[in-house]
Amino acid sequence: MTTQTIHYWHSPLLPGVELCRSHHTNFSYGRHVHLDYHIGLVQQGCQQFIHKGNRHQLVAGRLSTVNPDEVHDGLSLLPEGYQVRVFSLPPAALARWLPEGRERFFHAPLQQSQSLYAGFARLHTYLESPHAEALQAEGWLMSLLAELFCLPAAGTALADPQLRCLRDYLLAHLDQRHTLADLAGLLGLERFVFLRQFKQRTGMTPYAWLKRLRLEWAKGQLGLGRPLAEVALAAGFFDQSHFHHGFRQAYGLTPAGYRQQIRA
Repeated sequence: MTTQTIHYWHSPLLPGVELCRSHHTNFSYGRHVHLDYHIGLVQQGCQQFIHKGNRHQLVAGRLSTVNPDEVHDGLSLLPEGYQVRVFSLPPAALARWLPEGRERFFHAPLQQSQSLYAGFARLHTYLESPHAEALQAEGWLMSLLAELFCLPAAGTALADPQLRCLRDYLLAHLDQRHTLADLAGLLGLERFVFLRQFKQRTGMTPYAWLKRLRLEWAKGQLGLGRPLAEVALAAGFFDQSHFHHGFRQAYGLTPAGYRQQIRA
């Protein structure tokens, strides 16, 4: 019996990128081509596919990477089928998320990289959340694509005055949603250059840095005795649960526990 469950969608956080999550049992795709770049990952089961006359098996821990116009197929090797997540990026969309330059190509149909597999899996799942933020999603995708296409590391890092300017701006707008283009524009940089230089300077993504700034500011406000819900909202957390989890992960105790101790 052939069964399949398929869900396609676009995330407003990553314009031009099509996402798909599916589960196939006893179903096969005949030989076909796509007009876009496909990055796929199996989370359960095994998919077998033929690519340029060679047979490959896609299992957890590997990425399939197929260029536009490359002929391939796909079928399940196990009775229980396989669960797969796919990113589809038209050439124009790929160019949007990478620096200007030569046209990019995948040089192999499989990438055996645990870091890439885990990163794309987390990003795909993250984009299903109604609370996902553009700054996180954009930075994640661009960093993963840079690793996937082996782009060279940034040659320079942000200077201290640039970092202070960025910090002051974010502290004044903690409750707002930001994009890489917004932050890069403050410093007069292209967003891919900004992302690489920021990570070179701090060792963090812009989103991780923003989250820490939110927590540091919130910590100070709790010390002044402000209500938890008011602090969480003003700091940019979408609900108290999100604030509670992030605070405890950062400081080892809950926001309420910290406020009680610091004001004892």
